[in-house]
Amino acid sequence: MRILITGGSGFIGQELQAYLHALGHQTRILSRQGGWDVDKAYLAPDALDNIDAIVHLAGAGIADKRWSADRKKELIHSRVASTKLLAEALKTRKHQVHTFVSASAIGYYGADSGDVLCTETTPAGQDFLSACTVAWENAVDEIQGLRVVKLRIGLVLGANGGIFPVLARPIRWFAGVILGKGTQGQSWIHIQDLVKMFACVLTEEHATGVYNAVAPNPVTHADMSKQIAAAYHRPIWWPKVPAWALRLVLGEMAVLVTGGNFVSSEKIQKDLQFTFTYTRLADALKQLIHV
Repeated sequence: MRILITGGSGFIGQELQAYLHALGHQTRILSRQGGWDVDKAYLAPDALDNIDAIVHLAGAGIADKRWSADRKKELIHSRVASTKLLAEALKTRKHQVHTFVSASAIGYYGADSGDVLCTETTPAGQDFLSACTVAWENAVDEIQGLRVVKLRIGLVLGANGGIFPVLARPIRWFAGVILGKGTQGQSWIHIQDLVKMFACVLTEEHATGVYNAVAPNPVTHADMSKQIAAAYHRPIWWPKVPAWALRLVLGEMAVLVTGGNFVSSEKIQKDLQFTFTYTRLADALKQLIHV
């Protein structure tokens, strides 16, 4: 299969390219240097030539900067405008693309959905994180005539990217603490399983609609921190860092660490018989630490 990837220079994109190449697929990266400029609504005339499927990962990093009013607009615009640019090209140009797979996020369910186990039919949340994700998915839904899949991605664990280095660094330096109440859900997925999931929905012709891209066994933030600390033989210090203190430092963006979600992976396991390599956090951490 010949696959066009947007956002291919990021952590997930690079890992996905390597995995798809290993499976014998061909990939092409769509970037500012290689065929598009979202701000100028430009997509190279030959961008879709000889392409069978598109994987859409592009979007400004949700945690890269504080959420000012302008930053919020940028986060939504980068996702919606890029998707609409692709949708318009798919509608108006000759092409042979048959599959469109878009990244989404479990932020769809809100920054903090409490103890509820979220499935793909759980209603969207009511905060900014949810609004951003809903706008993104709505733009994807405008794509017609193709098989469309949306993967709501959880906390990605990779040795060199995702949430793992962020959590592990202070713990390794004997500065590990629990953020917020500690009971917030952490629905994680190992990067190897995530790229495997992308490949699965690309090639399974009956895969369509939304799937949660999370491992089967979510944990609490406190449990994740303690397991990382135990793996490194480090302590976790008390007391917990209260949510109000994190809001002073991070502003509204603090919900990324004080909130959380417990999310189900049952649909993709049942519908597509997808099998995870890492179902338990302890096994995922063992692999990451010994890479």
